[in-house]
Amino acid sequence: MKEKLSVFIITYNEERILDKCLNKLSWVDEIVVVDSGSTDATLEICKKYHVKLVHKDFEGFGVQKQFALEQTTHNWVLSIDADEILTEELIAELQGVLDSGTSNNGYYLKRKHVFLGKVFEYGPESKEYILRFFKKNRGKFDGKKVHENVILEGPSGKLKNNFLHFTTRSLDHYIEKLSNYASIFSEGEYLKNKKYGIGYIFIKVKLEFFKKYFLELNFLNGKEGFYWSYLAAYYMGIKCMKTNEQYKQVKKQLMF
Repeated sequence: MKEKLSVFIITYNEERILDKCLNKLSWVDEIVVVDSGSTDATLEICKKYHVKLVHKDFEGFGVQKQFALEQTTHNWVLSIDADEILTEELIAELQGVLDSGTSNNGYYLKRKHVFLGKVFEYGPESKEYILRFFKKNRGKFDGKKVHENVILEGPSGKLKNNFLHFTTRSLDHYIEKLSNYASIFSEGEYLKNKKYGIGYIFIKVKLEFFKKYFLELNFLNGKEGFYWSYLAAYYMGIKCMKTNEQYKQVKKQLMF
């Protein structure tokens, strides 16, 4: 007997790719979208499709996705982001699992990286396997504010085909995104009493660029590979700097 599938997505101002994302989900049995107050065309796009739309204020990616998971009604679920698109090959593979059954409780899916319109053929971002397809009663999110993961009970497998991840609409958008992620990261580091010296930050930034550009072969991805590596190093630095800034802000508050 064919299993039914629920897909869940969290959104906030995701009009850029969302229409294409939802268009590839016409075959699924349920789509749940949890929005945290979009002011662009996100909600209008959702209304074009058979979507269960729920509002929830944003409390971090792990909490938001766990809430979205809890709104689904079917045994098998698929977690995708609003800037990701399933390929036809992966859709056929997912349908095959649902049609034939499996002893696994979840599957890791391969995500292919698209940056500034270029599909990266090299680098770990295009070879990354992420647990996204699983049985609802066997998986849950770890609650991290950023870079959240699914914790799965029982056996898992891998599917061979990939989905596409469109990381950004522009350089300005991506830099803003990195800054927001760094702010969330710094809050957690501050609570762990972490501080970073200038020498440490300098070395970490240099090493991050070297790793991304040379060791991870992003120089083979053209100028976009250089931009990606440079911004990865920038993100490493700004995470440390924003963590240090947390201490400065608290110190100022204590003085007044």
